[in-house]
Amino acid sequence: MKRPIPSFACLVLTVGCLCLPTLGRAQNDALPSQAAAPDLGPVIERLDQVVAGLTKVAASLAKLQKASNANAKERSLENATKQLGDLNAAVESLAGQLSSQAKVAGHQAAAAAETAKLLEKLVALQQAGENQASQSAPKVQWEYKSIFGDSRVALEEEMNQFGEDGWEFFNITSFGRGSAAFARRPIEH
Repeated sequence: MKRPIPSFACLVLTVGCLCLPTLGRAQNDALPSQAAAPDLGPVIERLDQVVAGLTKVAASLAKLQKASNANAKERSLENATKQLGDLNAAVESLAGQLSSQAKVAGHQAAAAAETAKLLEKLVALQQAGENQASQSAPKVQWEYKSIFGDSRVALEEEMNQFGEDGWEFFNITSFGRGSAAFARRPIEH
C-alpha cells in the first residue's frame, strides 16, 4: 500500500519538473492582448509536451519501483513533493491565464455584437433614406401674376408689395413706353 503512493507522487513531481518550464513559456507566449483574439495554440503545444513528459516519467517510475534503497526512495519522494507544489502553482497560473483570455474573448464578442447592432441600424436608416429619395416629390403647382407699369419706380414699388405677399418675380420685360413684370408663387393646399 505504501509503494503506490510514493510512486504516484514521484510521477506527479517528475511531470511537474518536466512541464514547469514548458508551462512558464506557455504563459509568456500566450498573454492576451486587448486587441487580439486569445490564441490557445501555444498552450495546446505545451500540453502536448507535458504528455510526452508523462511518458518519460512513467519510465522513470518503473525504474524507481525496481530500486531497493529506502534512502533513495525517500529523497525521491521529498523531491517529488516539492515538484508537485511547483506544478500546482504553474497549473493555477495557467488557469488564471486561460480565464483572462476567456474574459478578453467575452469582451470582444460583446463589442462585436454591439457593432453588429449599430451596423443593422445604419443599414435600416440607409434603406429608409433610399426609399424616401426614390419617392418622387410632389409637383409644385404655381399661380402666376403679371403687372404693368409706365415707370420703373412705380413698377418696383408694386413688385415690393407683391413680394411681401410671397410672390417671386422671375422676368421683367420692357416694351414701348412701359414694362411688364411676371411673378409666381406656389399654391398652398
